[in-house]
Amino acid sequence: MEKIYRITEEYLYLPVCVGKEERKVEIFLREEGADWEKLFEFMVPVDGEVEKGYACDFYAEIPVRQYLGRELLICGDVPQAYMEKVKPAPKRRGMSQGRPAIHFTADTGWINDPNGLIYEGGIYHLYFQYNPFNIAWNNMSWGHAVSRDLLHWKQEDTVMFPDGSGTIFSGSAIANDRGLLGLPRDAMLFFYTAAGGSNEWSRGQYFTQKIAYSLDGGSTLTKIAEPCLPTVCPENRDPKVYWHEESQAYVMALWLEENAFGIFRSQDLRHWEQSDRFTLEGAWECPDLLCLDCEEGGKCWFFWAADGFCFPGAFDGYHFRPYGGRQQAYVNNVPYAAQTYFGIKGRVVSIPWLRMENDGRLFSGACGIPVELSCKRTQEGYTLVQKPVRELTEQRVRLGKDSVIYGDGRIVCRPGAGKALVFETRVREDNRDNCIWEINASKVSYDPGSGQFAVDGEHFPVGCGYGEMTFIVDDRILEVFFDGGVRLGTFLLREREVRLETESRFLAEYGAYEV
Repeated sequence: MEKIYRITEEYLYLPVCVGKEERKVEIFLREEGADWEKLFEFMVPVDGEVEKGYACDFYAEIPVRQYLGRELLICGDVPQAYMEKVKPAPKRRGMSQGRPAIHFTADTGWINDPNGLIYEGGIYHLYFQYNPFNIAWNNMSWGHAVSRDLLHWKQEDTVMFPDGSGTIFSGSAIANDRGLLGLPRDAMLFFYTAAGGSNEWSRGQYFTQKIAYSLDGGSTLTKIAEPCLPTVCPENRDPKVYWHEESQAYVMALWLEENAFGIFRSQDLRHWEQSDRFTLEGAWECPDLLCLDCEEGGKCWFFWAADGFCFPGAFDGYHFRPYGGRQQAYVNNVPYAAQTYFGIKGRVVSIPWLRMENDGRLFSGACGIPVELSCKRTQEGYTLVQKPVRELTEQRVRLGKDSVIYGDGRIVCRPGAGKALVFETRVREDNRDNCIWEINASKVSYDPGSGQFAVDGEHFPVGCGYGEMTFIVDDRILEVFFDGGVRLGTFLLREREVRLETESRFLAEYGAYEV
């Protein structure tokens, strides 16, 4: 089935039927006097049995303002009723209700890795791996959201879709401070992996590293056709690019294969030479190189990989050498593929993807609360520290009397609708019993003697003797920072309603806030 549409609005909406078989939908553009040129190829869940009265769960939005007044041809193995449901729209729709307040989620569709994190002109840009066409992984594109406080996000237009070089895998961003690539200094540059062979359009190709740029503050991205780094290993991916001041060169950290990573250097961003290849125990994907301030003074480099595995070490711009073994930033496997921001002065801010199974809503996945990274010296060496971004403290408002109820030795907290709950606990030094909370109908406990933290009967070894904990409850997400961020746990709760019940005898101090 095929149909020609004249573009009269800025967006084209494609219907999505969650749970149905995915079918290929292609979109072509015809210039006057020329043949059809392929623009897009997507796998979309389609109800192929409906002949009329086609119903869908949501619409996927494709920005098409650059094609206004021209004709697009849409074709695919879809019924006529599907084609009749495709429609133009003058503006994108906002998010629906019933979602986390301060953890980013897409309006609809699937998200995974944060990409291209950059702070520019007072705006925090969050790009992310995105499938606008389903609530499951596929059609990897780059979505885009913006914030002025790192807590409250607005989704913008999708900025990159799959093409004939492959789907759009993870990458990073920098400002064009040195005016390279024939672009102005205020351009924003984005490095990403073109995942050749990951869609039918790019069959037979390997993964390459490419560049896109923005001349309008990150709202639209233009791809540069030629790779900046040809294939090193068949599925090499996730370029993280930095300017290394000490060695006066741009540096790219790249996952190569298995547990192997590479360091590449460039003066012009077009030509890269490999300076190092090394393996790290259990680590793969989504590398990051972090130079972190130490709480006792000085700095230490950390190499970071997707699972939150991090390795303190030395980096001279050419080679990374770990000091010792692997550390784990998280107590479980919910957070993944964290990336740090470019352009934030004086602090290192990181955001992970939270791996959350779909719970019946029209979006899958979320981003973790942004954290500020530092390190501290211990007898065993340097260790990572993660703390919620300072904006969380700045925006907290103490709950009113109607939201906090004391009675029968218990405290019950309920923030306002659409708000997250933040509370802090200090365990009494003489307490040797389990600390027990009920949060959103989930049973949560901490045993300071054994070091076990439990959520609904699942136990996690977090360490013994923690006296202070900060809890963030947002929809189904619970994040717990132990003793100022020496450990971080992210857990999924049974229910979405934000509430807390706890026995006050465990707490020497208690503070509850909403954000």
